[in-house]
Amino acid sequence: MSTRKAPAAASSEAAAPNTAVPDMLADAGRQQMAFAANTAAILFRGSEEIRYIQQQAAQQATERHETVAQKLRENCTPAELLAMQADLLNFDFQGSAKYWQAIATAMLKTEMELMACATHIADSHPGEALKPALEAWKATLANAVNGPLKASVH
Repeated sequence: MSTRKAPAAASSEAAAPNTAVPDMLADAGRQQMAFAANTAAILFRGSEEIRYIQQQAAQQATERHETVAQKLRENCTPAELLAMQADLLNFDFQGSAKYWQAIATAMLKTEMELMACATHIADSHPGEALKPALEAWKATLANAVNGPLKASVH
């Protein structure tokens, strides 16, 4: 009887490692899919924010240009014409600067979220070689969004 129990015990021990590998692979696949879904969501949020910035900038420019166009339909002196052109040019330059600054900020925030997601993956695997690089990049992006570090006086 003891000879029959020994093969059964050996087969149950052999079955455990066989299920461990597929379970580990399934979990790795799940983690990769979660990472991909999370990064896609971050990119879509960033895209929405950029689209909102574009919409706001276009709306403000439309209103401003329509106002100037309405004023130009009326009689005006050359000085008034020059003043409207200068005002419109000033508005366009300032609006352009604000627009690109808002776009850059939105992109940096999106990149910071992506880095946080990647850092989370690195944290889940202790000893990962990329973790210090990701942390340094994340700190650099945070400084870019929050403003430059103040120089210390020695």
